[in-house]
Amino acid sequence: MKFLKRFFIFLLLVLIAGAIYIFTYSGKYDITRTKTIKAPISHVFNTVNDLKTWEKWGPWHDQDSTIVVTYGDKTVGVGASDSWTSKDGPGKMETVAIENNKSIDQKISFMDNEPSDIYWKFKEVEGGTDVTWGMKAEDSPFMFKFFAAISGGWDAMFGPMEDDGLNNLAAYAESTIPAPSFTIGKVSETELPAGTFIGYPHKIKINHAEMTKLFMQDMPKAGIYAATNGLVFGDYTPGAVYSKYDEASNETEFYIGLLLHKKLKPAEGMELVNIPSGKAVRVKKCGNYGDGDLEAHMAIDAYLKNNNLKKKYPIWELYVNDPADVKPEDIQTDIYYPIEE
Repeated sequence: MKFLKRFFIFLLLVLIAGAIYIFTYSGKYDITRTKTIKAPISHVFNTVNDLKTWEKWGPWHDQDSTIVVTYGDKTVGVGASDSWTSKDGPGKMETVAIENNKSIDQKISFMDNEPSDIYWKFKEVEGGTDVTWGMKAEDSPFMFKFFAAISGGWDAMFGPMEDDGLNNLAAYAESTIPAPSFTIGKVSETELPAGTFIGYPHKIKINHAEMTKLFMQDMPKAGIYAATNGLVFGDYTPGAVYSKYDEASNETEFYIGLLLHKKLKPAEGMELVNIPSGKAVRVKKCGNYGDGDLEAHMAIDAYLKNNNLKKKYPIWELYVNDPADVKPEDIQTDIYYPIEE
């Protein structure tokens, strides 16, 4: 009897010590894992940003077949949400902030506990995309601290799950890369004749949505002006001339208008730009406006670097054919980078 009494006292002391240890165990953690995925950054970002894809690669679905997911009214972008039930209890998640192709911030909570943070970071690298998946909290409920303590710490508890998730994400993203909606020709050097361009000037912060809005506003206006003066497509080529594009200061200066093959004075609000003759690097891109533009400019940048060439302004683009007359994949944009001789 004395042995049993001492055993139970010892067991009670162990339980008390264990409880004290768990109560004093730090509930703060910030666990991350990073993996390079061989897929374009936009595709990887869009995959994570769409909560409906998580059932395809989320690591917990492999471990618990009882999970049943219910989606909110939105499943993509800020405000996207889902909830689930499983043998381990309910939970829910919501996307609270995104920066396109750069980061996603989410809140996740289990049962009635305070939410913790999930964060994603995306970085374009040679051959694909570096993806960082992080989970963090300032304080955690007792049960979470208990499982962390018996698992060997927060990293041992969450790290393997993040590794599995990133491996699953890589396999899924790499197998679902959409066919490109554009084609880019071979970069080549060419000799440019002098030209005359008339266009509407703009000086703004680099913002592609705002720039697209300006193009949709000014390009039809320039075409209507040419038509009212008796010019037809072929007497001019629509285009844009960039006198500045500085990512360091986030500033750009450009003109939207027409490269003239017949004489036409500028309309009100337009300015005349004389394009000098000289050597340039050229690439042809086919596809909808906006699709593949970044890749085309990156191809020229790579060519310049590989051949020790230095660009100079103005850089210009010509929209060679009428999109109303061709298929979307045949819409042609020619991009020219003048180079120092």
